[in-house]
Amino acid sequence: MTATSANNQSGRRSEVRAFTLLEIIIALSLVAILISASLPYLFDSFAAAAGDRAADAITAKAQETRSKAMESGESEKILLASSGIKGMPLPAGWILEVKGLNDSKFHPPSRKQSWEFNAAGICEPISLRLTNKDREILLSFDALTAQPVHDDE
Repeated sequence: MTATSANNQSGRRSEVRAFTLLEIIIALSLVAILISASLPYLFDSFAAAAGDRAADAITAKAQETRSKAMESGESEKILLASSGIKGMPLPAGWILEVKGLNDSKFHPPSRKQSWEFNAAGICEPISLRLTNKDREILLSFDALTAQPVHDDE
């Protein structure tokens, strides 16, 4: 890292401190290795965030539909599909699955399957699962409030 120049006017040698080309290449190589190792985690966090936003949007739509049913005094429905709910598609790669009260396991929504909210705001008990490769988000809704029920409660 030290280079020595020729004698200057006073007869002394002066030292010029600088990085060599080899040191710069090694440092840049290490930075490139660290970046390439972190990219998969970065992309996974983007996909997870997209799933979380979709789950939040579905929860908000359930609350909105419940309120609309109570205000109008008529039942309201949310149409379900494996690509999302009507008017709100899931992010790329995410799939919606449904498990009703009488179902033993999750399955893709049947053709024109809906989630109904009656005039009193009571909805069908339902669980939704959003999946994307190895990530899944489970949403179970309370029949009286249409609020998501968490396992820790």
